[in-house]
Amino acid sequence: MATSSGYDEERLISKELYKIVSDVVGPECIVKLRRQRWEMLDILVNCNSSAVSLIITSGSKAEGFEFKSSDFDIMFVDKNAIVMPDPSVLTAAYTSIPSLLIMETDSTAPGFAFVKCLKYDNTNIELKNSLELRGRDIYVSSKQIRETFMSESISSCHGPCQTSTQLGIENDNAYTLNCPIWPKQAVPFIRRSLDRSWPSFDVLTDICKDGCLLVPINSKQQQCSNMIDLEWRISFSLAEKKLVHSMNHCQFLCYGLFKVFLNEVIKTKLSDKDLLCSYFMKTAVFWAISDNSSDWTPFNFLQKFWNVFRRLTEWVSIGYCPNFFIPENNMFFGKICGQKQTSLLILLRELYSEGYDSLLRCSSLNSNLSLLISQPQIAYFLSCNEEEYVSKSMIERERFHVIYMFDTGCIEETTVGILKTLQNVLMLKPETMEMLYAVHIKVNLVLQHYAEDLLLSSYSGCPTHPRYKKRYEDMIKAFRIISRSKTFYCKNYFILIKHMYMAGNYQRTIEMIHYVKHKLQSQPYMYRWNTDIMMTLLQQGMLHDTLIKSYIVSDVNALDLYIIEELRLECWATRQTTGAGLLIIPPLVFLNFLLILSYTRLGENHRRIDVLDEVQTLVFYDDGYHIKTVLKAISWEILGICQQICGDRHGALQSYVHALDDEYNDFKIATLERINSLGYY
Repeated sequence: MATSSGYDEERLISKELYKIVSDVVGPECIVKLRRQRWEMLDILVNCNSSAVSLIITSGSKAEGFEFKSSDFDIMFVDKNAIVMPDPSVLTAAYTSIPSLLIMETDSTAPGFAFVKCLKYDNTNIELKNSLELRGRDIYVSSKQIRETFMSESISSCHGPCQTSTQLGIENDNAYTLNCPIWPKQAVPFIRRSLDRSWPSFDVLTDICKDGCLLVPINSKQQQCSNMIDLEWRISFSLAEKKLVHSMNHCQFLCYGLFKVFLNEVIKTKLSDKDLLCSYFMKTAVFWAISDNSSDWTPFNFLQKFWNVFRRLTEWVSIGYCPNFFIPENNMFFGKICGQKQTSLLILLRELYSEGYDSLLRCSSLNSNLSLLISQPQIAYFLSCNEEEYVSKSMIERERFHVIYMFDTGCIEETTVGILKTLQNVLMLKPETMEMLYAVHIKVNLVLQHYAEDLLLSSYSGCPTHPRYKKRYEDMIKAFRIISRSKTFYCKNYFILIKHMYMAGNYQRTIEMIHYVKHKLQSQPYMYRWNTDIMMTLLQQGMLHDTLIKSYIVSDVNALDLYIIEELRLECWATRQTTGAGLLIIPPLVFLNFLLILSYTRLGENHRRIDVLDEVQTLVFYDDGYHIKTVLKAISWEILGICQQICGDRHGALQSYVHALDDEYNDFKIATLERINSLGYY
């Protein structure tokens, strides 16, 4: 009887641990929304059929995680090149591809390949500059193409990826080649999956249909030194994402618990923080599910975790981590060996022997888990409440992120192309109301971008240019499009204000700015980076639709800046630093800036002093409500410009110095130039 009672107690504790981890990682419905968000982004960013690269997102965020440490990877797949696993599979369908490549794996390490060129396109600069002649054959150098891809960036690099951080969000970018046919090295994976029934036949078919990618990095096992720079790694990141998405929630939470355990416990004990990575954890979970995919429930959640942990420990013991798709590929090779292997093995065995106590070291779990372990009887009480509670605010937060994800620019895309894509999305992706609503939002955004393009094109030319003569008609057409948009009320006004100013209608610009400022100051508003404010408003009972109507995007792109002469210098400097001519400016700062410029154009210099005082108060004393930390630098810069326009040279100098010292200043060249223009040095 005691044994039975102990068994029941362990099952209930396991189930409650499942709930605790679910609170940390996210309930199943929230995880699905996160994944759909990234799937839809992939669809939308690839609307432009003329783009040279197909963009695919992967990484922790695309898998459904939202930890602080979660990253996302962006793979740029060359659309003008294709890799075939074998010359025998070449068909007439592939002869039209500009660059045709062949994969060679006979003399490479498992999981790696040489890429031989059969033909290439002269316009594909990255590929053309990476060709090397070896004997009678031409190969694509992974080293050369990696260096070419990364040469335009000042970001750090690791492995095949260029790591960049934009506004505090880290992501890895990688150039990849597409192999649309499943590689012969990974054929055993198909046989194994059919035998073990995981993944399901439908998922397996979907995985094989996508083929694989090749990323430019060589193996540590390559012995032939003159070929080492030609080796490419076969990447199954697309397949891995599908496998993670096919997990049941118990399996996914086990993977999530390993991520938490790795970051909060294991890495704190290691001198080399990168020795053990979450990819090894994911691989161990894959193998465990493959062994038995059906027997994963909340009641044996803890048991499954320790089974995977034991498997990982055994791998470290023998120094061999088999790749899930190509087991002959030892992912520990050259990484976990020698003294590092010994130290890691001692640590893992110590943590495994501690049992519950090692889990208590996880700060994310400690408070709830310690109560559960110290008072096991509480598990019986908690088990009475079977319903998984998902707060309304959690759902609303994910809905907002979905819509934010849909707020992508359409600068290089055609309106008709995007609208057709959205129509296909409605037909293929009707899973949730959130998705349908987000597509509706995107349609309105597309129309707004189209209206902006019309307005911008009306300023691109001299008075004799045909477009100049159509300016009035284009503006009227654009205003009608914007006025019919039922969403993003505040954003619509921002579009109109910018282009009223560009048209030289300064009096009307001033009237509209005062109207919008009154609206912003008399009611809460939301813009791109204020997710904390958004959550507060939702918790206070504001309806989601009402919040969306108060949503603002204050991006100022290169075309706008070309017309707003006073910001051309910052636009140029940002482009030099980041490669993109995009500035993000807080709404009230931008409105007051245009207000001062409009008063200056009208010669009403006395009125701009009051506005300048308001800008100074806003920039000096805002607590983060109107100006996020990452936008402080541009706010100081604009304050300095306003002070310089109004004749306060000393105040302008102080503001420029504040901007120069800010870590988020991507336009320091411009700031230094403005300081020099003051004549103090």
